[in-house]
Amino acid sequence: MELTNTQLKNFIDRIRLSPDAMPKYRTQITNLRDKLQAKIDADESTGLKVTRFIIAGSWKKHTVLRSKGEHPVDVDLVLFVGGDESLQADVNKLHDFVVQYLREIYPTKEVGDVEAEGKTKAIRIIFKASGLEVDIVPVVPLPKPATYVWQPERGGSGHYITSVDGQLNHAAAARKRNPLYTSVVRALKYWRNHQELKPELTSFAIELMVDYLDATYGVKASTEESIIRFFGFVSSRLFPTISFPNAINQVRTPPYGHPVWIADPTNNENNAGNKVTTSSWAEVKGKALEAFEALNYAQAKADTGGTVAEWKEVFGPSFSIDA
Repeated sequence: MELTNTQLKNFIDRIRLSPDAMPKYRTQITNLRDKLQAKIDADESTGLKVTRFIIAGSWKKHTVLRSKGEHPVDVDLVLFVGGDESLQADVNKLHDFVVQYLREIYPTKEVGDVEAEGKTKAIRIIFKASGLEVDIVPVVPLPKPATYVWQPERGGSGHYITSVDGQLNHAAAARKRNPLYTSVVRALKYWRNHQELKPELTSFAIELMVDYLDATYGVKASTEESIIRFFGFVSSRLFPTISFPNAINQVRTPPYGHPVWIADPTNNENNAGNKVTTSSWAEVKGKALEAFEALNYAQAKADTGGTVAEWKEVFGPSFSIDA
C-alpha cells in the first residue's frame, strides 16, 4: 500500500530537530553571531580582517536532523577574510588567523583544529552543553564575479571558486519550487546515515539531486513517490552529468577520475560528488537499488504492517508512521 504524506510526515517529524530543542541551539547560534558582529564592528585594522559572515549548512537550508549518536547537530559558519592578497597562496596563514580570531571571541572555550589530509585544516567549535558543532569555513572574497569567493578544500590540498550566497539562494529556490523538498531531503539524509554512506555521499549532493529531479521531471505531490524516484535515479545504469545553466564555467569533459559529477549550482567546475570513488559509488548505487525495489514492493503490499516492514528494511527499525 502507498503511504500518505501525513503518514511519512509523522516519521520525518521524529527525525528532524524537534521544536523543543531548537531554542537552546538558536540561543547559542545567536550568541555567536552577536559576538562576531561586535568584533567585526569594532575592528578598525586596515590589514587582515574578517569582513562578514554567513550561517550556512543544513541549519540555514532547513534540513537539519535530530542529533543521533555520531551525527550531531552541526552548523557551517562561513567567515569572509580579506585584507591580504597572499591568503590564496597560504592556507596555513588563513587557518592560523581564523583560529586566533575565534580564540579572542571565546577565550575560555576550546577552539579545536584537526589536521586534515594535506595542508588544509578543519576548524570546529563544540558547545559541550548542547553538543552543537560549528564548522568554520574561511573564504576569501574575489573582486569578480560578484559574491564569489576562494575557498580552501576541506580534507585536501585544493580550492574552490564558488558563491556561498548563490548556493543558499539556490536552496531557497528549491524549497519554494517544492513544498515537500525539505521533507524529502531529510528522509534521504537519514537513509544515508543509516546505511553508513557518509562522508562519500554528502548532504550537498543529496540536496542537488533532489532539486535536479524536481527541475527536470517536475515536482511530485507525494513524498513517497519523490523518495522512490530518487532511489531509481541514483541506481540507474546511466547516471547523468548534472550541471546548471546559470553557473559559471563548464563541467570538465570528460570528468576524469570521477564516477559521478554533480556540479555546484554556482560553478560547474566544482563537483559536489568529489568524495565519491568508483567503489563507494557502486555501494551507493547498490543501496539505492535495494531501497528502490523494497519501496516498490511495499506499495504492492495489501496491509499496513507489511508495508511498514519494507520501509524499515530501508530506513531502519525506528521507522514508524504512527503519530
